Amino acid sequence: MNNSRLGRELAAALETRIYSGRWPTGMKIPAERSLAATHEVSRQTVREALDELERAGLVVRRHGSGTYVAPRKLEQSLLSHFSIVESLRQAGAKVGTATRNESVVDALPQIARELGLDAGAEVFELERLRTVDGAPFMLERTWLPTALVPGLAETGIGEAGLYQTLRDRYGLVLVRAVESFEPVLLHEAEATALEEQPQQCALMLTRTTYDERDRPVETARAILRADRCRTLVERRVHEPDRP
Repeated sequence: MNNSRLGRELAAALETRIYSGRWPTGMKIPAERSLAATHEVSRQTVREALDELERAGLVVRRHGSGTYVAPRKLEQSLLSHFSIVESLRQAGAKVGTATRNESVVDALPQIARELGLDAGAEVFELERLRTVDGAPFMLERTWLPTALVPGLAETGIGEAGLYQTLRDRYGLVLVRAVESFEPVLLHEAEATALEEQPQQCALMLTRTTYDERDRPVETARAILRADRCRTLVERRVHEPDRP
């Protein structure tokens, strides 16, 4: 049996241990020498198996420390509701929120354009750190026209959450969102908040959300840890009409 086939079979066996929970998230898995002896294969075969698991995002290698079971990736469908936090909660994740800033600021030109405002117009700025299962996941900054949310800076959004507050307190019902995703490198402050290293790759989500009158109510920038998320896209193959 060739080494490549042995590596795939070993990777499948180790993957089963991870998905079954026998090897839980964060566990340091046995060293290459130990795995080779247990499964009666060469260390090269073990490396090939671990390479396969690493490409699949199931393990992470830490130089000088060892190989660990990776945190589960949090899947976000592009077809679902535009609230990532709500979709994570529906998937059973334990989501936490720490508000870092609530204030009124002058809108930067790009933010003003996205909200249909004049440059320098006052906007309510909200910065929050989201955690999933206790670990930092997303750093989010949100801007809203102060004319639509008078007094929000003084009262804050509280425990209800932003969208609930907009609906209950201001009668703003959000019905659609335009989003884009792009890879970015973390700045030092972002890396500190997300417990990552500066210049690590991350995913930036840009979103503008509209109400029933098609007014832009919210624009946001969210920085997500790239090692904790995966985007799901489902597409249909077009079938021409048949007689």
